[in-house]
Amino acid sequence: MAENASDFGTGLRAHLGLERAELDLVAEPTTPPQPAAEAAAAPDAAVTEQLETLAALEAELLERERTLTLREATLAGRAGSLLAAAQALYDEVLGGGSSPHDDELGRLRRRKSVA
Repeated sequence: MAENASDFGTGLRAHLGLERAELDLVAEPTTPPQPAAEAAAAPDAAVTEQLETLAALEAELLERERTLTLREATLAGRAGSLLAAAQALYDEVLGGGSSPHDDELGRLRRRKSVA
């Protein structure tokens, strides 16, 4: 059975087309291992950076919301002014708000109907 175990590695190397030195290179990590304190600090720094980015984005969204609210209030005020002007013009032209006695055209019509 011992021969089969050693043959397994040789057969695998042969199957993959690797020599023993190449297998050792593949088995070595490319980056040196970090101490536990550095490894623990790196994710915390990354998380802190992500949180700061999210906070900046949230602040930008709040600023945009404030700007849109201000524009909405301005447009609502303008719309109210336009509606009031349109109502006043409607009342003036069609005589909805004025007294029929002050209407010159109405007086001429009444004269013609009487005559």
